[in-house]
Amino acid sequence: MLSTEQVKKIGLLSDTVLYPEAVAFVRQLMQKEQCDPLPTSQVNGLLNVATSATYDQLHTFVVHQRDRDWPASKRDIKTFYTALEKFLTTMQTRRIRSEFHLLTDGLNTRQAKQEADTVMLLLMQNFIQHLVAENGLFVAADADARMRERGNRR
Repeated sequence: MLSTEQVKKIGLLSDTVLYPEAVAFVRQLMQKEQCDPLPTSQVNGLLNVATSATYDQLHTFVVHQRDRDWPASKRDIKTFYTALEKFLTTMQTRRIRSEFHLLTDGLNTRQAKQEADTVMLLLMQNFIQHLVAENGLFVAADADARMRERGNRR
């Protein structure tokens, strides 16, 4: 069970750090990597796993999606999950050890691992919610651009 202080810290991180990180993550993929937004099925699947699974199950899902043999037409999905898995690893090191000071003493008990996993799950749930919203903005912008293009053809 997390302390009230930890829950407050997660909420604060969600608003001040995770939101801008999710925006930057999606924009990096869309603008610099030239990826298309994630399809609705992938967004919904990721969000469902994030909100209903344990951290280990979420991590396993992300790794599974990363390692799938995606067809060339869906290479952007593989690129997304590859970047997300790297983000998970970085977040675990940076947030769990540095900001929450969990799993740092070498005496990693089962309880400490469970607490760290709970913190990671809550952090990732917040991050993924922000990521889904930002992805949705790109989907909407793409749809709007297509509609304008169709209107210009008439």
